This record gives sequence, C-alpha cells and structure tokens, in this order.
Amino acid sequence: MRKQLLMMVGVICCGWSAMPLWAQQQADSPAVVADDLENVDKNLPRYREGGTPDDPNQSLFPYALQLRQALKVPTTGLIESPPEYGPTHGVMFRYHSINGYTSVVTACVAALTGNPNHDEIAYVVVSSAAQQTHATNAFIAAGADMSKVVFLIHPSDSVWLRDFGPHFIWQNGTLAIVDSHYYNTRPLDNFIPTLTGDDDFIMPTYDMDLYYSGGNFQPGPGRSGFVTSLITLDNPTSLGFTEDYIRELYDTFQGIDTLHIMPKLPSFVDATGHIDMWMYLVDEDTVILSEFIPGSNPVAISITDNAVSYMQALGFEVYRPKAWNVGSTHYTYTNAFRVNNRIFIPVYGTAILPGGNVAYNDEDAEALAIWQAAAGPGVEIVPIQCNSIIPAAGAIHCIVMQVPRYVEELPAAHIISPAGGEVWLKGSVETIRWNATDNYNVPLPTVNLYYSLNNGQSWTTIATGVPNTGSYDWTLPQGASNLARIKVTAYAADGTPATAISNQYKHQWGIKKVYDFATGAEVDHFAFGTQTNLWSAIDGNPLPVTTPLATASYTALSLSDATGGSTSDPNRYNSPTVSAGYESTHVFEFTITELPSKINEIAVKWEGFADTCMDVELYVWDYAHQNWSNGQGLLGQHRAMDTYAGNRDETLVGYIRSNFADYIDEDGVMTFLVYADRPYNKKTFHDYMSVTVKQIRRPAIWSSVAPYPDKLTPIDIKPVPYWP
Repeated sequence: MRKQLLMMVGVICCGWSAMPLWAQQQADSPAVVADDLENVDKNLPRYREGGTPDDPNQSLFPYALQLRQALKVPTTGLIESPPEYGPTHGVMFRYHSINGYTSVVTACVAALTGNPNHDEIAYVVVSSAAQQTHATNAFIAAGADMSKVVFLIHPSDSVWLRDFGPHFIWQNGTLAIVDSHYYNTRPLDNFIPTLTGDDDFIMPTYDMDLYYSGGNFQPGPGRSGFVTSLITLDNPTSLGFTEDYIRELYDTFQGIDTLHIMPKLPSFVDATGHIDMWMYLVDEDTVILSEFIPGSNPVAISITDNAVSYMQALGFEVYRPKAWNVGSTHYTYTNAFRVNNRIFIPVYGTAILPGGNVAYNDEDAEALAIWQAAAGPGVEIVPIQCNSIIPAAGAIHCIVMQVPRYVEELPAAHIISPAGGEVWLKGSVETIRWNATDNYNVPLPTVNLYYSLNNGQSWTTIATGVPNTGSYDWTLPQGASNLARIKVTAYAADGTPATAISNQYKHQWGIKKVYDFATGAEVDHFAFGTQTNLWSAIDGNPLPVTTPLATASYTALSLSDATGGSTSDPNRYNSPTVSAGYESTHVFEFTITELPSKINEIAVKWEGFADTCMDVELYVWDYAHQNWSNGQGLLGQHRAMDTYAGNRDETLVGYIRSNFADYIDEDGVMTFLVYADRPYNKKTFHDYMSVTVKQIRRPAIWSSVAPYPDKLTPIDIKPVPYWP
C-alpha cells in the first residue's frame, strides 16, 4: 500500500498521444531559438577532437583487475554501482535546439513518457528557458506526456550525456553521484554532473580523479564492471595512473571489486573506443556482443569473437547482432539502453521506421529478433531511428543516463559528516551532512537531528523538523567525549522514518587557531605561483614555483568573499594564463606556533576553481617522506587531500589527524600545493586559503589557573569546578 501511495504522489500520468512512433521521430523541429547559450553548430561528434588514441600493441583478449586495497573517499558507507538492468526511475537527456540531433532525443523522450502504462521520468538538460520552450513544443508534437518531463537548466557543449555523466551510485542505500573527468575541450559538459547533483537532485557528488566517459563503463553483477583498454590510454602510467590505481578508483568511488578490461576496437573501426559500441549487459546473465560481418576489419572480428568465450566463462549467455562499417561510420545495435521492462535499440532501415536506408531492413529485423530473444518474454523492444546520429560515432545509449529507482519498502538514510575521527570543539560551528532516499525516489521533507556523548546509549536533541537539505550548521554545546555520535532520522511524506547513526567523532572542549592571509602575509605566511611542466617538475619538490604573489593577491586570498564563478571579481586572485603543455601550480606556506605533540587535528581549506572545469588538487608536503601527500600516508601524484572540477567556487578540504610532525618542519612551516591537472592554456581562480589547528584542552579548573597562551583562541575559558 505504501508503494502504491508514493507512486501516486511521485507521478500523475496524463493521456498518451496516439501519434505512431515513426511519426514522432519524423516530426519537424520548431524554429531555432535565437538566444540559445550555445555555439551555432552543436553537431559535436562523440569522439574527441583530434581523434581517439590507439595502442598497436594491445592484447586482443580481455582480462580482469581484482580488488586489493582501496582509498578512503567517499569516506563513509558501502558504495555500489547500480547496473543498467536494475530498477530505473527515469532517464536523463540533453536537448540542443541548434543542430543537436533533436529528432533522436525527441523520439526517445516521446517513447519513454508517452505510454500511460509506464511512469518513468524524462529529465532533460537544456541551456535556457527559451530552449526549454523549444523542447516542449517538439516533445508535445511527438506525443510525449509532459507531466513526466522535468527540465534542468544548465549550459552544456554536446548531446552525449552518457559520456559526461552523472554516474549514479548507491551509498549505504541512498542515491549519490560520481563525477569523472570528460573531454578538456567540452568544459560545460564536464560540470553537468556536479551541477545536477548540487542544484537539481540535491544529493552528494564526489569528484573521481579519472578521465573516462560513461559509455565506456558498464556495471555488472557481483560488484563487477566492464571497460575497454581506452581507460589506460586516457589515464596513462606516465601521468601517474597505474592499472592498480585505476582499479582502486573504481572500487573506491563506484564499488567495483573486479574491473574487466576488454580490448579497444581500432579507431578507424570505431572512433570512440567505448564498450557500449559493441557490448551491452541485458541482465545479470545475458550479454549482447556485436558480430562483425565477413570482410570487416580482422582485428575488430578477433576482439569481439574473443569476448564471447570470456563472457561465457563468466556465466553469461551471449547473443550477437550484426555490426559493420560504411567508411568511417560504425553501425551497431549494442548502443541501446534498458528502462525496466523496455529496451530501446537503434535501427537504420525503412521497413520498421521511415527515413532510413532500405539496405538495412533485414539487419534491423534480425537485430530486433535477437534482442527479443536475449531479453525474453515480458520485455518490450522499442526501435529508435538513428540514421542521423550514427555518423557521429554514437546512437542512443550514449545520449542518455538512467536514474536508478529506490525500491525498498522503507526509506534509507546515511550520515556523511561526521565521517569518523573528527575533532569538533565546544562553541564551534560544524556542518552535519547526510543523505536520504525514499522508494520511487520521492523526496523526504524533514529530518530530526540528535547527538550522543556516550556512544549512542542516550541521545540529546539538536533540532527537529529540519528541512531535508542534506546539511545543518550546528553550534556545539558543552560536553566532552571521544565516543560521540550524530543521529539523523529522516521522515518520508507518509511519516515513515529512516534513521542513520554516524561513526564516532570527538566532541571536546578545546582551542583552535585559524591561520590565513588576513594576518601574517609576507611575514610568516607566503604564497608562490606560476606554472610547471607536468607533475615531473613537482614530484619530490617542495617549492616547484618561486614567484611570490603580490601584496594585493594576499588581500584577495584573505577572505571567503568572492562571488561565485565570476573570474573578474577583485576579491579573487586570478593566476597567470598557463602556457600550452603546462599546469597551473601554486604553493602556500604557513608558519604555525603549536607544537606537533600538542595538536589533535589540522584542517586545511582552499576555495576557488579552475578555468574550463579542469581538475584542481590539494596536497600537503610530507617532510618525513619528502613528497606531496594526502596527509594520511599516501604519497605522490593523484594522492591528493581533495579534488574538484567546476566552473564556480567550491572548497577543497583536507584533514591531518596523526603523525603531525611529518607535516611540520623544525621551524613550524607547513607547505601546501594547489595543482590544476591538465588546464590547457587556462587559469586558476583562488578565493581563500586557511589552516586550522585544533587542540583538545580541559577548561581551567580554578580561577587561579593561568589562561591559555595568548597565541591561541580559547573556545571556553571560564572556570568550572569539575571536568564534565
């Protein structure tokens, strides 16, 4: 009964247009919107500008990378990647009104939403309100049910939403987003996952330090995942990406214990190198693999033939529709997508849908029959005409992303912060962060918040009826415990609760001092910045750049007061433009006065962003091991405290909670690196930099006890008769 109620709350279906599918796909698009925020030509190909790399020495046989030791980000909860054949709540699209393959997107949206027997939502990214109107007119003309269409307004570069994300994950049963890096020349696309997570879906987003396209990743059963060897070409060992590190990232961010590396088709056969151009997982034990027709490239034939026995050995039943090339166009039937009990597949002929090539009627019919046999009874195969889009090296899988559906009877909640081990001091303001998901993805309106100083034996109320925004700023009350916890109870629309309890944090009396450039600049706090030629100039070098920042730059860095993504804001330090082949590199040094043996936690924060949505990484120098590190024992390239890629201000935050002497030299100096990976002639924009040192100290017991040293700011200094 509860599921039925929530389904009625989540979606109200309207009448379905009787317009036939072929007419939907052939409907003329409305006139071009004049004020689009996009380039005039949006027929960007799926493959990158300059071509897709090949490795002439690659093995033509698949192999697997197994789980070993994982990073600790995301820091809490069991991470899982939902397979595409799992329950689906909706499908994301990108609609471009200017030459953006609108007929294919429109056909998919109409077919997804037009049938009243299905409740899935079409989430459509557009660049402006005007473009939303353009899309609405096209969708209505094609027979879409607009009550099941939700528009998300964000500028972007291309239609290939599968490739730039977002990548959805489950984090302890709650829905979250992973954001990998996409093509450097398409920065608006690259920022879409973070924007949709932060602004639209209101769920956690995690920046994954890996260059990969969503079309080259398919999660499978048993915490497995499938990619092609393009992953090692895009992330080469020369840039710090060993196979072990790639596998580690997939495990940490996407819950993949076994990563299967399939060979990549030659670029002159398939210009993308993506696995979805020749393989698709229909369900947990069935796979579609392309069978190249006789006379095709022998390497492509070998790769796909070799994959048959490999997948069969994993327990999959294999079905094989035809694939072929006409010039540089790769015709494939595997570039399909599943939405619950419907599978949308590309077709190219005219017998099934008008507007195609009569030569492919037989191939279409055979492919439809193979897909139906693979899917089994009860699954509908929906053909989508793809003649207009396939020359750009993609069809329909590469323009969509399924939004998973939460189907458990009770909602789920998860606490992200405190993650465990934090030092939170009485009187300070700390941010509690959580996530909550209800079945059929219906929002949970409110939460209640509690804290415990006795490991959860009893609870004290922080606040009740808090809007479920995912965060709450809490001023810590008095008390002391190293076994403190936070509890969040989220309430569904019908009052059903979901409760999560955090890992232990330290709720203590103490003192903290914030070091930033508001004081001490050019005296005992310094900053240097220009550019370096890749990580090789930084590795093992505590001062790779020696150009000091001007005094005005310190003023801009001293406060968190810049205005979003404005690059001309005087409250922001703008780095010099980076030369071709170089990286924007900045070093910040702070002299702190606390002894390492007296410190309980060090927190570092940088605020800013990199031009064109390039990855920015924050490191701390490890004096004991003479290299940059994450402050938790991992050293070298990509072992950052935090990373971010976006076109507006965001914070990078890192913590040190042990071995403090490794990060503080004999003069009290700590050194930090802000490094923009692959900026390609662009800048970095810096708003704020700080280091916060926390010490756990009991308050003075008697009034005669000397106060804390003047260099420290007391959180609580009043005399008390006993230690609470």
